[in-house]
Amino acid sequence: MKLNSDKMTHIYSITMLCCLIFIIVFELYVYFERGYVTWDGLLTVGFIFSVNLTNINYWKEYFSND
Repeated sequence: MKLNSDKMTHIYSITMLCCLIFIIVFELYVYFERGYVTWDGLLTVGFIFSVNLTNINYWKEYFSND
């Protein structure tokens, strides 16, 4: 069974957005629980954010009024 490329792009984009939201919420929880966030937690947020920037064209097309 061959999957459609657009379907895979949609699944990938949604998954990466969910990962970004989860990691941000987790790091906020860690901050309020411990009072600080470690550098590797911030690097994880930065990495996931930069990976999500590769999907910017997908989100532009998704939210366009056309």
